[in-house]
Parts: sequence; C-alpha cells; structure tokens
Amino acid sequence: MDSDSYIQDALSQFVMLRSPKELLQAFGTQFLTLEQIRQLVEVFDPAIPNEKIKHFYLKMITKYKSPQGITADIYRQIVEDEEFTLRAGASNSYECLPLLKNIIRGVREKKVPIQRLFNYYDKNQDKELQDPEFRNLLEFFYVQITDEQFKNLRKEFPDHPLSEKVIVSLFQKWQEIVFENTQAAPEIILEAPSKTQNLLTVPKQKTISLELTREEDEKFQDFMGVDFKIPGVKELADILKRCQQTQEVFTDPDFPPSVKSLGVKFSGNNWQRLQDFFKGEQRVFSLDTQHDKSNTGLNKWISHRDICQGDLGDCYFMSTLSSIACKWPNQILDLFPIQRANKFGVYGVKFCVNGEWKIIPVDDNIPVRNGKIAFTKNTDQEIWVSLLEKAWAKVNGSYTNIDAGDPREVIKTLTGGPVWLLTTNKPNFKENFITCVKQKCVMVTGTYSKNADYSAIGLEAGHAYSILNVKTVNHPKRGLVYLLKIRNPWARKEWNGDWSDDSDLWTPELREQAGNTGKENDGIFFMSLDDYAKYFYSVFCGYFKPEYIYHSTRLNVKRNKGMYFSFEIKKEGEYFFAIHQESTRMYRSQPELKYDYSYVRLLLAKELKSGYEYLEGKFYKDIETHVGRVGVNFVPGKYILFLKIKWHVKSWKEHPTILSTYGEQFVQLKEVGRDPNLVPQAMMYQVRTNNKVEEVLPGVMMKMDNNGTLGIGYIYYKNESKQQINFETNLINQGGCKLSKPERGLYFKSFIPPQGERLVTFTITPPITELSLPTLSHKQL
Repeated sequence: MDSDSYIQDALSQFVMLRSPKELLQAFGTQFLTLEQIRQLVEVFDPAIPNEKIKHFYLKMITKYKSPQGITADIYRQIVEDEEFTLRAGASNSYECLPLLKNIIRGVREKKVPIQRLFNYYDKNQDKELQDPEFRNLLEFFYVQITDEQFKNLRKEFPDHPLSEKVIVSLFQKWQEIVFENTQAAPEIILEAPSKTQNLLTVPKQKTISLELTREEDEKFQDFMGVDFKIPGVKELADILKRCQQTQEVFTDPDFPPSVKSLGVKFSGNNWQRLQDFFKGEQRVFSLDTQHDKSNTGLNKWISHRDICQGDLGDCYFMSTLSSIACKWPNQILDLFPIQRANKFGVYGVKFCVNGEWKIIPVDDNIPVRNGKIAFTKNTDQEIWVSLLEKAWAKVNGSYTNIDAGDPREVIKTLTGGPVWLLTTNKPNFKENFITCVKQKCVMVTGTYSKNADYSAIGLEAGHAYSILNVKTVNHPKRGLVYLLKIRNPWARKEWNGDWSDDSDLWTPELREQAGNTGKENDGIFFMSLDDYAKYFYSVFCGYFKPEYIYHSTRLNVKRNKGMYFSFEIKKEGEYFFAIHQESTRMYRSQPELKYDYSYVRLLLAKELKSGYEYLEGKFYKDIETHVGRVGVNFVPGKYILFLKIKWHVKSWKEHPTILSTYGEQFVQLKEVGRDPNLVPQAMMYQVRTNNKVEEVLPGVMMKMDNNGTLGIGYIYYKNESKQQINFETNLINQGGCKLSKPERGLYFKSFIPPQGERLVTFTITPPITELSLPTLSHKQL
C-alpha cells in the first residue's frame, strides 16, 4: 500500500464512529484544514510522515477544487474512493480487494467474534458453512455484496471446506491484505477490538472523543447476528443508509402518521416523534436502576417492569411481552436489528408473522393524547415497548385492529415456538399446569369475561395477565402451597386475597422463599394455585428454546387434497411441525369473505422396514396446528408428514400457507407423492394397541375407535374361524362419520379368509366427541 491508501484508511475509521458532517460540527467548522487532517490521521497511524499527509491534502483540495479545505461531502468521497483500494491491491495481486475492504471495515465496526457468527450461520450444525450460509455471514458485515462479487471471491479458494478454522484464517488473511499497517494481533481485532482512547485536541479548546457516549452504545450493535436472508432486513439497512447519506428523518410510507394507521376507534389521537417527545434523550434500551437489589429488574436492560399498558386494549400483547421479558430478555433484544436510538427515526422489529420470520420497518412516530404517549410505554425514556407495539399495529393494519386478541398469536409471533391452551375447568388442569411450569413455558393467563366478585378482589374481568414464576412454599398450617407470581400489564391494581402483599399468611422466611419483596403497587402479586383456578379461566402456553432452529416453507395447498413430506432426523431430540394460518384480524376489512380458521389435518409417522408406525395426529381449527410433543424425543430415522386442509372460505380452491419446523437441528422437508398405504398402516398400529374387542358375527371379531385428535377412525375385523366369512356392514347411524375411499355410502362388504383381516377407515365431521362413531349392523352373506 502507498501512503495515500494508508491515509485514506485512517480517515475511514472515523466514518465508523460518526458521519463526516458530525465530525466537522465537532470541530466547529465547515472545512477541515491541513492541521486538522493531520490530527485525524495521527490518531490511527502516527507513523505517516507529515510531508505525505501534506501531499495528500493538497492533492485532494486540487482534485475537488476546494482551496478553502475539505468539506463533509469531499471527506465522504475520499473514504469511499476505490482508486486507492485498487492501487493498494495491485501490490498484493488480489482481485477482490475492493470487496474485502468493505467486509473488513464491517468487521472492525461491528466487533462480533467470527467464531460466534460461524456457529450462528451453521444452521444444520455440520461444522461447515455451505455457500448460502457463508454468504449470509459475509452479508452481516457488508450487506451490498453482489452475486458477481461473491462468485469471484469464492473462486479464490474453491476446494476448501469452510470449517470454523478455515473461516477464521480467511478473515485473518483478508485483514492482513487490507490493513497491512495493523500492528495488533489479527485475532484480537476479529474478536472484539477495544475502543481507542485517543482524544483529539482541536482549536478553540474543543475536544473530539472517539468514545461512544451512551451506555446502550457500549452494549448494543446494529444488525448484530441478523440473518440477511430474512425478508425486510436489506430493506431496513437500505433505509438507514439512505437517511444517513441524506440526513433526512424517516417517515414510513406503509404505516404513516395518519388516521388510517390509528383506525376508527383511536382516530382522535395525534402523532409525535419519540425523539421530539423525549427531546433527543430517548434510548431503545436502558438499565433499570430504580429497584433495590431484591427486586427483579435491577440492572437489567430488559425487564417486565419496563411495560406499562396505556389506553389501548392490548393486554394480551403486553402480558405476553412481560412473560418473555422476565424469562428470556435476550429474545426481546434479538427482535431489534437496530438496537440504538438514532436521530433518523429508523427502527425495525423481527416478527414471526403467520409462521414466517420477517423484519417490520417502523419510524418513531407514535400516537399521543393530551401531551402524553397514548398507548403502551416504558417506565422511563427507553422506547422498545412502543416500537414493538407499533410494529404489531403495522402488521395488523392499524392500532384499532390490535385492540383485544389471543396471547397465543403473540407468543408465536415473538418466539416462533409451538403454542397451546389449557383451561382451568378441566379435571387434569393442575397436573398439566405444573408440567408446563417444569417445562419453563411462556405462560399468559386470562380471567373469566364476567365475574361479579372481581371488583372486590382486585382483579379485572376478561383481562390478560402474565405468569412470571411459580414457587412452592411450606406454610406452617397449610402445608405445601403452589404460589403463582402474576403481573397486571397496567403496572397497578393487584389481587387482594390470600397471599396478596398485605396477607397475614406471609412470614419473613416465606417472603424470602417466594421472592416477594414488599408492598409496592406495581401490578405484581402472588396467589395460590387453588385460588388461581377459581378466578382465572385460561392459560396460554408457548414452548421456547433459544437454541432451537426455526425454518419455514411457503406452500400452496389445494382444498381437500393431501400433501406428503418425507424427512430424516439425524440427531435425537425434540422437533415440532406446524401449519400457520393468517390471523382473523387481518381479514376484518373483507367481511364478505367470512374468513375463519380452516380445519387442518396433520399425521406424523415413522417409516419402518415394512409400513409405518403412527406417532401423532391433529385435526384442528386454529391459528396454528402442530405435531410434536414437549419432552418426547424423535429418534434418528426417516419419517413422513401428511397434511390436508379444508379451506373455510368457499371460494378458495387453493391458498398459501406456511409449514414450519422447529427443533434441535435443521430439518429438510421434501414433498413426495401420495402414499395410499400411510393412513391404513398408521391405523393398523393403533389397532394393535386397542384391547376393546367385540364379536359381531360367529368367528368375526371387531375393533372400532375414533382417533379424535386426528379426525380419522377405523373399523377393524379379524376372522378367527377356519373358513372364509362373507358379510355386509351397514351404518345405521353415521355418528358424524364418512367412509374413506374406496368405500362409499352407508354400507360395505367384506370377504375375509380364515385368520384374515379387514380395515376400513372413516373421517369424522367436527366437532369431534367420544360419541363420534357410527352405529353398525352386520349381516352374513
């Protein structure tokens, strides 16, 4: 590299910390003089001779015809000028140097260990990066990489398997090529370069510090660990880059600060930018320093205490957010590709929308009323809750459209994991509830819609609450008690019965055991599981593992036509397969469709040497239908998944949907042709475990059952006599059942040899109950 390239590289470092315009503002001038350029260069490379810097400066003001000095625009052109890069590359004989310079610049700016990124992008955990995974890693540092650039770069090492060791070595090599004057060990720069401590003394007693000024800037990085293949990531990166170049403040054209975005119910509200509301002191995240050491949330960037619901009836959303923030605060952080406040009002939120992860760009305009934030807000000047709520409103069309809802939809949107519902009026509720607690599920709960006693006991009817924790204490008189720690998203109004803050059941020892820290009116309270089951109706559960891999596939599913997918499990563990439907709230503007969730049938079986072993089935009508059970492992082997959807909207002969996989490793689903043996063989597996046998004709034994969860039942006959028996079966009462092909109508014939078998299957029309079975009569032919 020649001296001009060294100087250009030194000046480039400042662009990573602040824009050229901000740099000149700090100097208090519109032009940088030779002396100021010398001071900037010396911070990063004091070995460059003054004469070389002078020569460079004179060449630049001549080239750009600016005798007064270097402006912000000229500064930007200097650091982006590829002429120096190309000339420097000639001495290294490396054709891809322009691309490498941008990649290594991203490495130095983002300060993320290469090893960490390797593990993140190695989706199938095979200890090597395939080309798509490798490109994702490169795009993390330089999002504008083109297909041609990647192709040329890959040609430089075509035969290398991209293991972690090879990737780290490549980055070290590239860094040496791009920054030959770097004296620090390459691995130090790759992992986490420390911030320079140099200060620049400038005229007029002013000082420019290269240190970042906010706590959040020390902790957070923008676009860290973000998969650039997720829809919306590149769009958001382009928006931010464009605003940085033009110095314009972003207004989202797809969700503008208008009455339409508010919706009819909240059309009387106004809009204001968060940066104006907080006078430029807003932060995306800030530390909780308000609570003593005994209180959850102290010194946390993300806490359930940050959330205070406003005038919008989205308690279902805020209670879900509180539960996740309490147990998995890092999951909340990962939802934000831009994690630091910026003056351009550019932000984004990662949501799993209808089963597909995507980035939702948002600006910082929010609804206000009477000079206050109208809806949910943080307890101080951090803004992450307002941004999440706005992104949720954007996904659903308006703030009015997110008034009331189902927590399961939110759990899925924020985590991607499977969700389900428990109700307190079921006989085995307490057992199932404790199981969910042990499985560390996300848990949100709701009260009955009407209850005359609620106002007297401090609860709200038809309201969602967060279950933050469950503890067991041993009371001297009541014995072992399950205590639920519950939070009202209003951050006020608490239960006032047994085990409330003022209850005389508490002793100092029990308070310590349960983590009950005092009588603060913060919406957090304790109640026993017995009392809880009296006053709360539903528990919305979600299973979330931060290390699990989520993958989604978009399908076009024809009405009532089955689809078959084969896959292989290589590592034993939990896996889940789900069909996701669009939320009913997304069709509120199209009432003529009469949209509702459609019935989905999923059948999961393991391939055997001969036939299939039935594992699980679902016939379900909801926003999500999944198979795979918590705590039940798949063993290595080959499996098949059957899918069938009866679209509720009559005009839909075909409609798109999302099929997702979620588990310990990446699972590749491959669509295969129809297998007519799958359902009969899966039912035969159930026949073998059915001990209810009835003799319907001399020598003819029958088993019949309806697999209510799958929506498919069977009628099984075995001829235990020593001669063939021919007979006819009539359905006296269908019981909501319909014979499956090739049988049709209300009867069928059987011709069974000695010791022979006969299986007939039927589908069940919902709703499915234990009585969903046909009534049969048999006549020997």
